Amino acid sequence: MKKYVFLLVALFTLWACSDDDTTPQQEVTCSITAPAEGTIIDLATATSMTIKGEGAVNVGEIESVTLKVNGKSVSEVTKVPFSYDYTFAADQAIGDMKIELTVKGDAGKEKTATANVTLKKTESGTEPEQEQEITCEIMTPVSGASFDLATATKMSITGKASVNVGTIESFILKVGDVEVTPIFEEGGLFSYDYIFNAEQAIGNLLVELAVKGDRNNTPKVTSVTVLLIKTEVPTIENTFVDSRDGHVYKYVTIGTQDWMAQDLAYLPNNKVFNPATSVANCDGDPQWFVLNYYGEDANAAKETKEYKQYGVLYNWYAAMNQKNATGVNAAPSGVQGLCPPGWHLPSIAEWKIMEEYVASQLPNVLGNGYDDFMNPGEYIGFEDNCKNVWGALAGNIGWGATAMGGENPDLKKGPQNTFGLNLYPSGTTYRMADMYGNWFKSTDATAMYWATDYLSSGGGTVDFSNNNYRPKYSSYGGFTITGNSVRCVKD
Repeated sequence: MKKYVFLLVALFTLWACSDDDTTPQQEVTCSITAPAEGTIIDLATATSMTIKGEGAVNVGEIESVTLKVNGKSVSEVTKVPFSYDYTFAADQAIGDMKIELTVKGDAGKEKTATANVTLKKTESGTEPEQEQEITCEIMTPVSGASFDLATATKMSITGKASVNVGTIESFILKVGDVEVTPIFEEGGLFSYDYIFNAEQAIGNLLVELAVKGDRNNTPKVTSVTVLLIKTEVPTIENTFVDSRDGHVYKYVTIGTQDWMAQDLAYLPNNKVFNPATSVANCDGDPQWFVLNYYGEDANAAKETKEYKQYGVLYNWYAAMNQKNATGVNAAPSGVQGLCPPGWHLPSIAEWKIMEEYVASQLPNVLGNGYDDFMNPGEYIGFEDNCKNVWGALAGNIGWGATAMGGENPDLKKGPQNTFGLNLYPSGTTYRMADMYGNWFKSTDATAMYWATDYLSSGGGTVDFSNNNYRPKYSSYGGFTITGNSVRCVKD
């Protein structure tokens, strides 16, 4: 009976073991981190050399570690990582010396790394002692390189570290504040793949290398600075149809908001006003215009290039779709205005939500001016942490060269339209008293949009200019009878 029980236990054990086919294969890594490949050691001055090594297994445990110098095992080294001072014998032979490190895992896998050094002996009085020179170089990435975290997952670092005489005493490679251990190759070359993590901050990132020789008190340091950015790829193919006139609009998602990527082009009742002949003092009455069109034929206005590109210019009451409208400052505003069904006219608060999100996705740039977001109107001077919101939102049509490239140098890049919002300078309609007349004003430097707010002297406006990184929000309101553009936000 005992034989049968034993047999059943053995069969069950065999079945349980054979069913487990999910265990990963054991992989072994090891490297000799000092001395560097090709190091030359002068026995006339050096009595020892420091050997350093590392090793690991992905699963299981390390079964054995073997360090050999010129084929002879070093019994003192039995684990990794290690640092061992190898003392040269009094009759140490000059020439090539091979250092060999073998790490074996408990699954039978093993890995061997080697480093070759050269031993020489300078005879006293026949050759002056050579000054130690350190090679310390980061070859890639180059300083100023940029990495877009939206697509890049890692940064490959390569370089070279060596000494002409003696040995490298210490080698420190840092990425930001994190010290990393690269893989060393022949000739003092090294490489390391720095993996960007999910919380990787955008902005400047410092890569620093410090190498110290055994004959120098001060390490040699070199560094490069790279720029990490994160662009949002807009889905500009998203469209919707205005059920009132069949007009098709593109829209983009920016943060938590969906914004029209084109200016509103709706003509209520298929009507258009002529600023030269309509009543100038129309405060309280909705009116709308097409840039540079002095007529009242809506169908003719729709055929103009200005209408097709810039849509319609509305006074504030038309944008609000209310006679004698009163302002609303909320997020969301809750005011449909002249926007299509399912969309609404944004408040200044909603514009600021979008601005803050865009700024959070942009790298720091040099700039000089006023803080128009956190502390409106406060002069901040020349700083290196400005955000070029205008460049990220400006479309590629209509903008001229900035006049502030010296103060805000990133503006010289022009419109970058990173988020696909396509803001462009669509002009405005000046509505003054009869004695001054009424006219259109075109500009290649400013895009002005209505908001739902009513301030002390007029409707709320948002002003994007190619002379400022940030938009400006009206403090006192714009003339409510002036014609400006409208962008709508999805409910």
